[in-house]
Amino acid sequence: AKCNLTGVLSAGGCNYGYIYQDEHLGWDVGALSDVSNEYVDSCGLCYEVACENDWTSSFYNETFDRRVCYDSSASVVIRIVDTCPCTYPANWWNNKRWCCGDKDHFDLSMWAFEKLAELRYGIIALRYRQVPCWYTPPKQARKLDHPSPGNSPPSGVPRPTRDWPEYRSSAVSQRSIYDQGSWQNGFYDSSWNTWPVASKDARTGITNKPSLCTTVRQNGGLAFHGWNGVFQNQLAIEFWVYVGVAGWEGKSAKIPDVAVTLMGNKGGCKQLRVMDMKPIMFKPACTFCADYWWGWKVYLPLFDGADKSTVINDPSAFRGCGGNSVWDLHSINFQPTYNTDQYMCIDHVMLA
Repeated sequence: AKCNLTGVLSAGGCNYGYIYQDEHLGWDVGALSDVSNEYVDSCGLCYEVACENDWTSSFYNETFDRRVCYDSSASVVIRIVDTCPCTYPANWWNNKRWCCGDKDHFDLSMWAFEKLAELRYGIIALRYRQVPCWYTPPKQARKLDHPSPGNSPPSGVPRPTRDWPEYRSSAVSQRSIYDQGSWQNGFYDSSWNTWPVASKDARTGITNKPSLCTTVRQNGGLAFHGWNGVFQNQLAIEFWVYVGVAGWEGKSAKIPDVAVTLMGNKGGCKQLRVMDMKPIMFKPACTFCADYWWGWKVYLPLFDGADKSTVINDPSAFRGCGGNSVWDLHSINFQPTYNTDQYMCIDHVMLA
């Protein structure tokens, strides 16, 4: 694997906002390439990385002697907070140089990088593995007496709630709904007034299996039906939608104009228009492709009217919506926002 350095502490692709130095792991953060096999659901996960005294190379077969490690037996744990996009029009040559899958690649913050090697080298070879975020390496990379300075957060801004793995309630567990081209864990299709595309003809999803593609009629809905109690001990719903050629900064993305809601024994909850919510993950349909899948994470209290910036890490913060208790709720529905048919392809739908 290889890495190069970045200085980003805010506005990363995972929408975590400003990362505070005194938070767990602090400014030891990084980004994964969006063509990595480990990219999907990587936001907030942690990796142990160590410098490797070796030559490394770029996508263009440039070679670099990077036998420059302080100590190749020492490591640092980083948190994934951003994306290294393979296809990025604003920086096409350089992003392709590093982020397009010729080798496993991380962008490391300068504060993590400078614990492994001098910043002036810019790129080093790496060994890495995913670890629990609370993990402490047996030999930690040295802390500098005078680390690089960073920007202070805006004054008066309250600290965000984090849903990072080590902050979550132990009761929370992920539950797949639709993934790998099939329905999962007892969920089933209860859609109405839709024109589904046969699986063999559906667009390939983010796991290289068929996604769920359908035209949702103006008076129809794409429905993922579970059972009473399925939302207990859950924080959010996650899903990926195909948006086509996203263009400059995503301005050309064709997000289906649908609203997502939860349904229960006593009716529906607040409808949330997907295009009004900010996605947190972006994955090209293939290496070098300009068309994209975008991923959303919607925290359950939003369906009860909470502010769209709400993040929770304890499922007890959600007590139901639309007159339903959490136990009453059983389904996730996607319906056209206005009276027009909407074609959509959706994949990797899950509770988290």
